[in-house]
Amino acid sequence: MVGKVRRSAYRQPVTADGLRKIETGELNWFDTEMFANFNTGVLEQYLDEKNRTESFKLSAWSWKKIFIAIFIGSIFALVNQYVGLKVGLVVAGSWYVMFLLGLALKWNPAEINVSSTASNGAAMICTGFVFTFPAIYLLAVGGFLGEEYRVWDSSIGEAGAYMPIIPASIVLIAIIATILSGILGVLYFIIFRRIWLVEDPLPVPGFEATVKLLDLSNTVGKIQSKEAKRSVRLASFWISAVAFFTFFRDFPIGKRSILDHMFGSEYYQNGDIMQPISDAQYSHFTFTLIPIQFGLGWFMKFKVALLIFLGTAFTWFVVIPLAVHFNVPYYYAEAGTTVAINNCWGIFHPELINLPLTPAYAGYDIARIMAIGCILGAGFTALIKMAPVFKTVTVDMVKASKGGDSDGGDGTGGGKKSVGKKIFIPYKGWYEWPLSHIKAMIIVTFFGVGIVFLVGGFPVIQSFVFSALLVSTTFFLGAIAVKVMGETGTEPVSATSFIVLLMLVSTFVGLDAIGLHMSRGMILIMALVGTTVFGGAISMSGDIILNFKNGIYCGNRPYHLVKALTPGIIPGAIIAALSGVVLSIGLSTGVLNLAAPQAHAFELFAKILMVGQVDLSVFFIGIILGIFIELLIGMGTAFGLGMYLPLGIQIPMLLGGAGRDLWEKKIVEPQAKAEKWTERKRTLKLLDSYMMATGMIVGEAIMGTIIALYLVLPLISGG
Repeated sequence: MVGKVRRSAYRQPVTADGLRKIETGELNWFDTEMFANFNTGVLEQYLDEKNRTESFKLSAWSWKKIFIAIFIGSIFALVNQYVGLKVGLVVAGSWYVMFLLGLALKWNPAEINVSSTASNGAAMICTGFVFTFPAIYLLAVGGFLGEEYRVWDSSIGEAGAYMPIIPASIVLIAIIATILSGILGVLYFIIFRRIWLVEDPLPVPGFEATVKLLDLSNTVGKIQSKEAKRSVRLASFWISAVAFFTFFRDFPIGKRSILDHMFGSEYYQNGDIMQPISDAQYSHFTFTLIPIQFGLGWFMKFKVALLIFLGTAFTWFVVIPLAVHFNVPYYYAEAGTTVAINNCWGIFHPELINLPLTPAYAGYDIARIMAIGCILGAGFTALIKMAPVFKTVTVDMVKASKGGDSDGGDGTGGGKKSVGKKIFIPYKGWYEWPLSHIKAMIIVTFFGVGIVFLVGGFPVIQSFVFSALLVSTTFFLGAIAVKVMGETGTEPVSATSFIVLLMLVSTFVGLDAIGLHMSRGMILIMALVGTTVFGGAISMSGDIILNFKNGIYCGNRPYHLVKALTPGIIPGAIIAALSGVVLSIGLSTGVLNLAAPQAHAFELFAKILMVGQVDLSVFFIGIILGIFIELLIGMGTAFGLGMYLPLGIQIPMLLGGAGRDLWEKKIVEPQAKAEKWTERKRTLKLLDSYMMATGMIVGEAIMGTIIALYLVLPLISGG
């Protein structure tokens, strides 16, 4: 009897040699045929079965290596906090650092995969604190939370400024809730792993490069060890050089940086080369000296960088000129009045550091409202497009609940199977993490988060309503985030977080309407802290998909990957929260020149939800645009994010992506053909470029963070 062939939008055709080796059991990790059969489904199922028996020998556990990885990841939690607020993106640079360390110390691919997973757990849990948490401080300084959350400080700037006063209990709530929900987000992925990485493997664009790097470590010898040390020296050079430049660009001597003292004029201010602000009517051309963005563009490559830049170009060369041409009304929030956009010359605007408001920047505020709508429209469209996913997930959840842990509870493997596979191997141990722990973690998260909010001073009903919403949205919207990450290589944290903020504010306002009162400040703080927590949870679900996918191809146990990822969440969340407080104070008081596009977007969206002081027609146009872009190219959230970003920081990103493509096409490929490079030499050459890009990101982030601490800590201490 011939079985029915399963159709899939993701599966690639299997090669003849690959199928022959799979049938005879001759195909091993990192064989040539493994690389030729990525995402065929046949390969993944074969390797998953092979891993169930042989990974116990390959995947040795070492707490020493895990602690080293968590330490490095914790450093990147701080780095990512600064990078995210500077340019609006978070990059997993700790993966490459762990790879180089493993290569130098001659770890095998499975050990590098496990340690880099632990590092990512610490580094990437910061996402919510980057994108959402600073909005609380922006709202506090603007007086939107109430006067009890801000105080006038005459020591800030020449004339003084308001400083946010956020209780320490709020920060502690955010830390504890993020840790609990982050672990839950990791465990939720156990359900998705077999569906989206084995049976119907998602493509996860870009994973091939990481598998190639793991292959490089597969036969480490003196040559590879020497190359690894050379790569470390290369990264160190770029980190030092970029940190040195950042010091000159940002460190204040008196009231201005060194570069501002040297070149400051109407053509250069605060790292921006620009046309005179007096010409900023229909648009404003700027070019920011920002190595981070060039490095990020290099990792993205030109296609993805261009897509995001198209959103930016649409804002600055279409939306803003049209708004100025038609002289649309502009709501000036600081004065609480509406003025014609062409009458906006020279008034104060808190987000523009040392720049007056002009018609172009008033138009930019309007365009950002449209951008929020675009992100939301694209997010909801992605949700609807993936409705069939929930049917599969629901069926799998039912199977999991009926089958327990697939070992009959006694470790013998005698119970019902979960999704047809044993996750406990007799006499060896766990292959996958026990499914029963998901149920336990749901209970712990529900009561833990609810109690934490309750103890922190929030009403009991709202605390546990939020807790229930967190548990459910982490699963359902986390499924969307994982699916989008697997399809596009980009996780829609912003889009799904906007949906969560909308849902939380609507819920709390609804409860207030039926007599369960909270002040506007408490509603917004609770909703934004909740969205921060949600962002950390789904970032864990989305981040682990790459590590799990690598694990299949290098012979790892999913059990070890979960075991490695979860401990790093604790120090990562603590560091992200504390550094988030410091940077958010600097951002909200204007002491630090940080774009923080998502934080400003959440601030503005919160105001829209509470008082609706904007032209909602612009918002709905953005929703329609997001739907259209999502249906057209499937990356509407990336386009919407691009709409929200300043032009000056996006041009270096585009140049970085273009530079990567040109370098590979015009230099690497001709040289590789002429000199007949091996695949390993080609990979090492690519790794050199990764070290340059990583050095640009890390160098600026480290020096920027040091300068931020120097400027902001005196404000916190009152000095």
